[in-house]
Amino acid sequence: MFSVSHYKSILTVLLLLVFFIPFFSAQNFSPATDEIIHLPGGYSYWKTGEIVLNPEHPPLVKLMASFPLLFMDLKFDADDVNLAGPFKKQWTFGSKFLFSNDADRLLLWGRLPMMLLSVLLGFYIYKWGSEMFSRKAGLLALFLYAFMPVIITNAQFVTMDLPLASFSFITFYYLWKFVTAGLKKHLAYSGLFLGMALSSKFSATIFLPVVALFILTYAWQRGGELNVKMRRLANLSLIMAIPAVAVIYFSYLMPADSGFYLRGFKSVYANWKPDFNLYLNGKFSPDGWWYYFLEAFLIKTPIPALVAFAASILLYKKIKMDSWSKALVFLPMLFFAFVTSAKAQNISIRYLIPAIPFLILYAGGYLSKIFNFQFSIFNKFSIVNFKTILILVLAVWYAYSAFSIYPDYMPYFNEFIGGSKNGYKYLDDSNIEWGQDLKRLGKYQAKNPETKVIYSWSHSSPEYYRVSMSNFKQADESGWWREPKGRFAVNTFLLIRMQLLSEQKKDPALNWLALYEPVDKIGQSFFVYDFK
Repeated sequence: MFSVSHYKSILTVLLLLVFFIPFFSAQNFSPATDEIIHLPGGYSYWKTGEIVLNPEHPPLVKLMASFPLLFMDLKFDADDVNLAGPFKKQWTFGSKFLFSNDADRLLLWGRLPMMLLSVLLGFYIYKWGSEMFSRKAGLLALFLYAFMPVIITNAQFVTMDLPLASFSFITFYYLWKFVTAGLKKHLAYSGLFLGMALSSKFSATIFLPVVALFILTYAWQRGGELNVKMRRLANLSLIMAIPAVAVIYFSYLMPADSGFYLRGFKSVYANWKPDFNLYLNGKFSPDGWWYYFLEAFLIKTPIPALVAFAASILLYKKIKMDSWSKALVFLPMLFFAFVTSAKAQNISIRYLIPAIPFLILYAGGYLSKIFNFQFSIFNKFSIVNFKTILILVLAVWYAYSAFSIYPDYMPYFNEFIGGSKNGYKYLDDSNIEWGQDLKRLGKYQAKNPETKVIYSWSHSSPEYYRVSMSNFKQADESGWWREPKGRFAVNTFLLIRMQLLSEQKKDPALNWLALYEPVDKIGQSFFVYDFK
């Protein structure tokens, strides 16, 4: 059998992969769209002591990402009218701040805390799996986590979804420790991480009813008269609530206004355009689809992982779990997935990320029951049954899926739809392209200087990455696209949206995806057309 040193070695290797895959991948990318406001916004909080930009997201992640920037000599104008004026223009300020400094250096250091939070989440997946099932289960769960494309994608950009997943998962881990061991310090730790989750993204409030239900159930099951139960409930609630509220209060830089959190919560969809059309399977709709997130998960998750998830659910009887453990794994996952599917805008699978670690944890427990392996006295690996062979084949396929698409984890799609090359036919936005590929576009244009660029992410800076603006073309009213001449690089998001524009304007010439075949691609972010 594996010795303790074997387990520690494998754990170390997997955690290093969790860190270094997104670390090296991120070096290839210019800022994703939301990074243009998240990183500068956080830096402005540190410098001014006020949270005025980007109120639709709580400040903690932005503060964490921008903290390393405090040790740099950066150009920052606290009196910038876009920051200090009566009308806040977060995109204008963010772009100006980022690109007037060494943007790539800022992004490198700003993204590092996200990668470390990914490692933290990976460690707690291993820790919970080891304690709930076995060390083997913890390692298998961590293996599933380490090579998950959607996890790798969001570990390499300054966004809120992976930090939320990390903090919320750890919240329920310590809640599980509390209900199984009865130590109140675990409840306080759970409250601490709940506060971090609530300070990361407002969708963390989805978990509040679940947490409240567990505390209520635990307090009631201990027995006693009604007044005893009520005192116990109040006591346990305070032990958890005090650290949670403290984290929120300090992450908002100790505001004097008691309604600061509710005001931010109300601003979440303040900038949402009600006439914006969502996209799925080549169709557009302002209302979205109830199955959007389910389909996105099924086509953006590697097939070997889907097999593991499906088998663990269908063959649940193989896993022995007590009632509390089942509830603390399944209820947060299912409730978050349900509310997200019902309420969240159909934009990206990243909104579903906080539910995924729970599924990974459970699958690790199942795999540990059927994956039989041992080391002989000669330290030779021996395979003892067919199921183990099947799991090993799926594991190799799974790891290969992650390594073979490097660094393009954002546009990853599985073989159900023919792979990443067909992703644009099904999803758009940060499922496939988020304005992050200007670096590679600049290198491509340097080798092909005649290439004209059509690029729709207006807040970024193509010229910063040496994209020639003399060849830059916008989809204006001139109608040049009806008889295009020369070589064009067009970002994928815009190409997808040109299908809708073609329908609205009744102009088939706008639908380049239907009319022309690209001669080249830059990752999955730009299609290159050559009209000779």
